[in-house]
Amino acid sequence: MKYYLSTGRMSRFSLCILFSLLLLITGCQSDQRATPYNVVLVTFDTTRADHIGVYGKDNANTPNVDALAKDGVIYKNALTPIPITLPSHSTMMTGKVPFTHGVRDNGLFVLGEDQLTLAEILKGNNYLTGASIGSFPLTEQFGINQGFDYYNQHITQQFEDVFGERTIAKKRLFFDERTSGQVNQGILPWIKENHKKPFFAWLHYFDPHHPHEPPTPYNQLFSHDLYQGEIAYSDESLGRVITTLKELGVYDNTLIVFTSDHGEGNGEHNESTHSLLIYNTTQHVPLIIKYPNQVAAGTIINQWVGIVDIMPTILNFLNIPIPDDIQGQVLPKEDSASDNEYYLETLSPRFSRGWGEQRGLVKNQYKYIHGPLQELYNLDSDPNEINNLIESEKSIADSMKHDLQDYIDEFQITGYNSSVHVDSKTMNTLRGLGYIQSTGDAVETFEEKLREDGDPPQWHVDTINAYSHAKHLLFSGDYINGGLYLESLLQDDPENISYLEMKVQVEIKSGNLQRAKQTLEQLPTHTFGTLSQNTKKRMLGQINLNLGHTDEAFKLLSQAEEDEESAIGQLSLAHIHKIKSQIEPQIKHLKKALKLDPLSAKTSNELAVLLAKQGTFDQAEELFNQVIKSHPYFHLSYYNYGVMLYSMVDYDSSIRLFNRAIELEPQHLDSHYALIEALIITNNINAAKKALDQLALITTESSQYQRAKTLLENNQ
Repeated sequence: MKYYLSTGRMSRFSLCILFSLLLLITGCQSDQRATPYNVVLVTFDTTRADHIGVYGKDNANTPNVDALAKDGVIYKNALTPIPITLPSHSTMMTGKVPFTHGVRDNGLFVLGEDQLTLAEILKGNNYLTGASIGSFPLTEQFGINQGFDYYNQHITQQFEDVFGERTIAKKRLFFDERTSGQVNQGILPWIKENHKKPFFAWLHYFDPHHPHEPPTPYNQLFSHDLYQGEIAYSDESLGRVITTLKELGVYDNTLIVFTSDHGEGNGEHNESTHSLLIYNTTQHVPLIIKYPNQVAAGTIINQWVGIVDIMPTILNFLNIPIPDDIQGQVLPKEDSASDNEYYLETLSPRFSRGWGEQRGLVKNQYKYIHGPLQELYNLDSDPNEINNLIESEKSIADSMKHDLQDYIDEFQITGYNSSVHVDSKTMNTLRGLGYIQSTGDAVETFEEKLREDGDPPQWHVDTINAYSHAKHLLFSGDYINGGLYLESLLQDDPENISYLEMKVQVEIKSGNLQRAKQTLEQLPTHTFGTLSQNTKKRMLGQINLNLGHTDEAFKLLSQAEEDEESAIGQLSLAHIHKIKSQIEPQIKHLKKALKLDPLSAKTSNELAVLLAKQGTFDQAEELFNQVIKSHPYFHLSYYNYGVMLYSMVDYDSSIRLFNRAIELEPQHLDSHYALIEALIITNNINAAKKALDQLALITTESSQYQRAKTLLENNQ
């Protein structure tokens, strides 16, 4: 269920009616509009401005961003209001700061349906709207898809959280993501199909987010700086988009906005990643706008601006009325002095950890940070925010604090207290992705005011870094070193539920199942959240299943499912029935699991395999086609669909599917063997020899290779 924050303001429907009336009055409907420009928004996740070539980074290898800058306007000092993906993108789409659009953190919030987005406004002006996103926090369940006709969100990697509830495809991946190349595959066909009409396309590249694993050759070219390698790879993907726009003849007629949702600490201020602090390492982002017909091309704007200004700037250029309840302003096209104020915040330390929060304001050359610790910096003379002026410039600090409170008072909605509830499935995913540490329901009622309570987030930077390192190592299978980080965390906070849950997972993965069971049974309550009984039963059920105690596992898992059904619980019950060779109960639980988690490629694939084994080929084929359409990079669906068609003597189709499975996962040996067998049975001996040679490059010791070699020798 989606929850969003009610504001008591004019409904989105009423706003749309008002906009329609305005358009009728002004004669600005798209069939009469004199400037039917296209709009493309490209957001690089987690990208610092100072890591882009035109922003001063030597050897950045960002030629496509740099070329775009030559055709556009460079905003040298752009700020994001919040160093977190979903709320930052919500700001871009609404022209509002987080406390007015209501999204304050990843996962725990949903962009409310009462919020009017850029996509909705453009759609109301007869624009075709399409998006392709690269990570879990921007999937449609969080409301950011509002107004898009086409929203491609096939986050096709498979993962595993700290409970072993998912499987990992990417070695060190603990964030649900896909590459920028796959994001392009999700949107470029849509652009090609729709480019003859005005369109708005949004592309989100998640690659620069940690953990950093750029593809070849960027992992080699940037072995010294894998973060920069991820940015360089994203730049290459942007280049393909620009090339496509030029080939289609629409580049000159397209307004292109390039920016980022936030930066990365990279060790400065001792912060390795982001979300905990609001220094400019995470708040200063690149912003380049290529206006159609070379408007203001080559201009550099040095004054402070914000990504909150993107939405009104686009609407202004398109001659579309700008909503009057936003904080964003139209960006300048020439440099000038400005005393605009830009609001900053991170409440995530409080939501996810129970610590204090930070809010801030940038005005002229000064930046004020408020929280359990207060800070003031002169950004002109101290851009790295090293020299805290809070004591030496007390009058300026007091004035900035007053301005910050005034800003909040001016734009907050009266009585806008917000309760946020997250279902257990989403909570488990968020916990597994490292966004939160509580396992209880995240419920927070708050008001917009400056707070100084709680531990200063600055005190806990080392803790977050160690936690991130521990997760990184554990998900890469390095349980020894990951366990060492974990033990150091537990020494400082022995009752931290998240750390103890991770300890259970380490023990499970290390084969210490009895110790894992003991640790789990002794998990204490916690001041910020508790381990739910259902979660405990599920985890104990999984441990007993791994121990071979299927009856006890079945009892615990069934009890947990009676209280609250979950996809992982249903899958575990299906697995128990698989052990007992009980087909019908397997199918029943897999169908329930798929109903609870319709986007699960693994569940769809397993169910389709069972249906095929039953001889229910029509249903199996329909399910295979569905999962291939929704998860085009999941190799097992191609392989298993190919096996079914092979059994139905449709050899040509099976060969095509086996080839695709190998293309997606070259290490899947069964696909190689199946391809060779299918080629032999169709008398394609030469092709079978080449396929065997390809398998030999991977292994000559496997049973698949030996069987394929024997089969080929017997048929020559």
